[in-house]
Amino acid sequence: MSQEDFQKKLNYRFKKEALLREALTHKSFSVEENKHQHHNERLEFLGDSVLNFVVAERLLKLFPSEQEGVLSKKRASLVNLNKLAEVSKKFELQNYMLFGPGEIKQGNHLNARIHGSCFEALIGAIYLDSDFETAKAWTLKQFNESDFQQEAEAYSADFKSRLQELTQKQGSGTPSYDVVLTTGPSHKPQFVVALKINGEEKTRADGASKKQAEQKAAEIYLNELVKVQRK
Repeated sequence: MSQEDFQKKLNYRFKKEALLREALTHKSFSVEENKHQHHNERLEFLGDSVLNFVVAERLLKLFPSEQEGVLSKKRASLVNLNKLAEVSKKFELQNYMLFGPGEIKQGNHLNARIHGSCFEALIGAIYLDSDFETAKAWTLKQFNESDFQQEAEAYSADFKSRLQELTQKQGSGTPSYDVVLTTGPSHKPQFVVALKINGEEKTRADGASKKQAEQKAAEIYLNELVKVQRK
């Protein structure tokens, strides 16, 4: 399939098509007779920086009251390679990327994380081909507004991560969780978990799974700490 077709998928036309070819070239292709063809790792490095800045700026505008630690967590959930591979599915990168024959034989041209890296390289290529504002606009168009909101909601429900960030910030230690009791039949057990910090029990909670009980215990203690902070 041609670069012309791919540029239509991107909804961006390159002035320097060599940048597009470089962004689509996996390092396995740039060997032997193709050793003079630049592969995309340098563009990936650049695109990663642009992407992190663009997402960080968007999160600051969407969540003006959140602290740095929370924003960092949200950004990390949006710019990891698995998420980027999901975002880039519409481009069908496996049909346009250049790989060495060995990589194709092993099926690596279908590797989602490689596609995520290529997506970052494309951002870098668009930045070099145009300017920051163009790269920023193109990058944001690849994410739905719900991507930002859903990741925020997922983080809000992760009480263990939020509690650990708060206790580390306060210097009070890292929470640990111990199962102190298991009740109910084997097919439907109920777990009681104790949340401890520096060996001192802070709260307990129960749940149908260890994970559920841990999250509930973290939520209870997190709410207690927040109340104390507000006094």
